Amino acid sequence: MKKSIFAGTAIVLFGALSAFAQVTETPSPSLNLILDQASQKSRDYREAFRNLLADEMKTFEEFDKRGESEKKTTVKSSFLVYQSGKNAKSTAELRNVLEVNGKPIPDSQKRGEDFLAELDKQTTLESELKKLQGESAKYDKSIKVYGMTLNQAVALAQNQRPYFDFKLLGTETFQGMEVYVISYQQTKKSPYVIVNEKSPRLTPDETSAEFDLSIPGELKKTDIFLRGKFWIDAKTFQVWREERELTARINDPVVLVTNVYEYQSSDFGILVPKTITLTIYNAKKETGDRYNSLKDSNMVYEYSKFRQTNVEVKILDEETE
Repeated sequence: MKKSIFAGTAIVLFGALSAFAQVTETPSPSLNLILDQASQKSRDYREAFRNLLADEMKTFEEFDKRGESEKKTTVKSSFLVYQSGKNAKSTAELRNVLEVNGKPIPDSQKRGEDFLAELDKQTTLESELKKLQGESAKYDKSIKVYGMTLNQAVALAQNQRPYFDFKLLGTETFQGMEVYVISYQQTKKSPYVIVNEKSPRLTPDETSAEFDLSIPGELKKTDIFLRGKFWIDAKTFQVWREERELTARINDPVVLVTNVYEYQSSDFGILVPKTITLTIYNAKKETGDRYNSLKDSNMVYEYSKFRQTNVEVKILDEETE
């Protein structure tokens, strides 16, 4: 069974002056304020993350029945945040594959141009997105993944938050920045966290997390929920890192999927992807109702510094004049 993962779409300052100590204290903002600000920054991310280009290296690793590495495949692509020609509010992930396992793809530039021409012929947004998804997953072997790079911090979306419990664990230093560490746990079934079901209809402001997985029969009957942690910049409220797990059973979790997102600075006012790691597990029953999670497949996406496509074209034009 081919597995698939889809991820689909004013700062308030506090201060108190102690007349006795003559110092200024700045209490941490409330959890709800941090979540509101971070949610807005995630929406800003989606709006600003348009027409940007980066080099992408994807390493796909398969594991045998014992959970030991069996095969690796590397795919180098030009990654573009594609602005839909059918809907001005819609963006998508476009990959032009350049190399597979270090071997160049013949006429990759011409293939990319031909693919864009084919996209232009699509008559609906749905057919356009389907074609983009198919192209991106061409070398994905036994797992089909789409939307992880474009979508950020799914649990922070306004349509998702009512289904999660959030806790402020404290502050840490992350890459020299002070960050809030916030955990989250899905507490009830969400129409926007989909496991082996039909995709929901979303508005432009809504996001979803969709999974098509092979799950043992007994675990299918349990709650299959998301949980994880955010590392949120204490000044800008942007997400520097997210660790996410999809688990069966809350009280005695069996891990089915893990994601780790790490972001980097950019010239566009947002943090952009640096690395994204996805790991899928096979849940193997041991004794009683105990399960052991063994690695089935692993994908690591690594990105160069992002640049803007129209800026590059302008530079090329100036150099050729």
